[in-house]
Amino acid sequence: MDATLPGPVTLRTDTAVAVVLPAAGGRIGSLRVDGLETLVTEGLGPLSWGAYPMVPWAGRLRDGILRWCGDERRFPTHLAPPHAIHGTLLERAWRVGGATARAMMLSADLDDPWPYGGSVTQRIRLEPDRLVAELEIRAATDPFPAIVGWHPWFARILRDADGTPRGGPVRVDLPAGAMLRRGGDGLPDGTVVRPIPPGPWDDCFTELTRPPAVVWPGALRIEVDSAARYAVVYTEQEPGVCVEPQTGPPNGLNTGECAVVEPGRPLVATMTLRWRRPVS
Repeated sequence: MDATLPGPVTLRTDTAVAVVLPAAGGRIGSLRVDGLETLVTEGLGPLSWGAYPMVPWAGRLRDGILRWCGDERRFPTHLAPPHAIHGTLLERAWRVGGATARAMMLSADLDDPWPYGGSVTQRIRLEPDRLVAELEIRAATDPFPAIVGWHPWFARILRDADGTPRGGPVRVDLPAGAMLRRGGDGLPDGTVVRPIPPGPWDDCFTELTRPPAVVWPGALRIEVDSAARYAVVYTEQEPGVCVEPQTGPPNGLNTGECAVVEPGRPLVATMTLRWRRPVS
């Protein structure tokens, strides 16, 4: 690793170990519970591994264009053409503001290509039965629309330190009442679907009655708990599945389904990964 970039930070309890990678978009690169790796720990490019924050928007932004207060702004689309995806900090290094054995704080500036200024703080805390992550996004001088969230990639098969599989293949427990239908461009087309069709999914869900969860039968269950109204679930690809809490839907900056951040009025969101074992 480049010596000028912040190195990995390891958080540890008696039963869990999390490795945070500030230089890789402020993501959690590994989360081991009782020695079992729960995340996809490597992938091609920045999109397909770990558990990373998405700011100042989550999901796809249609054609990489943001229209706000009469302005039209364009953002890079190289990761998921023709759309921009998952905000502006995915390929940036975050600063480490402090760390203990079980908790840390990271921060990053919202600057070019984001035109409105601002900053983001992420706090991560590890406990024996959960990991808690909090994002706080602040405006510098000008108000702007914002959606925040996390994109955890959960491994399809749990493995111990020797690589031995544990439990059954992962399944997603999704207690949602509605799905936002995707149009031909992969973004919600304004139609709400009930009941929810069977997967595989690359879709945004809402009307959650309890936290969604990933379950490895016979081994482990992890609830993905958040006050965020939306969850994007992705199950179309090996080697992992994703359950992504978001404060707004894909392209929500352009449809108005977002928060407006102003000086003195930040947007704050929390994700709690809570585990228990064994499960059937």
